[in-house]
Amino acid sequence: MNITKYISSIAAVVILAGCAHPMSVTPNVDSIKLTSTDQTIKKNVAYYIADDVRIKEVTTPGGGGDKVTYAPYRDMETAFYKMLSNVFASVTKLSKADDKDAIAKNKIDYVITPQLVTNSSSSSALTWPPTQFSVDMTCSVSDVNGNVLVAQKVEGQGHAEYAEFKKDFSLSGKRAMEDALMKMQTALIEAPALRQ
Repeated sequence: MNITKYISSIAAVVILAGCAHPMSVTPNVDSIKLTSTDQTIKKNVAYYIADDVRIKEVTTPGGGGDKVTYAPYRDMETAFYKMLSNVFASVTKLSKADDKDAIAKNKIDYVITPQLVTNSSSSSALTWPPTQFSVDMTCSVSDVNGNVLVAQKVEGQGHAEYAEFKKDFSLSGKRAMEDALMKMQTALIEAPALRQ
């Protein structure tokens, strides 16, 4: 095989394989707020996200055969804290799942563990940013003994067209994360088991 054919073959493989573009799905924290009719829950909560989960990167499809890479737990954590602060009297971040000292010191009633499953796609064959993004968010709420009281699950959706995302390639992901957090806020507020 001569050098020209070899280089052409390599180029074709690279083009077909696509590449992963880094993006952030951090939502606008200012958009995570209560409505005038929401009634907060007078309980103290803590949340736990393991360090390896926080920094874990996820790769999902983009447009034009490319992919996108992001760290969903890291990107959503500040807005997640804000959402929990809207719902409960106080919020504490745990450094380990069974941090009994922090739980006792902060008089924690519930421990919340989030789980995220994300996906993306694009209707464009020419541009890599995803036009559609989804976030499945589950929050397991346990008492201080580890007994699960409720597991709330919501699905956030985000959409962005080229005219919108040409200045913010992550727009559909940010919208999906914000949608998921606002839906989770409502789901937690409306859970009767958390008001007992």
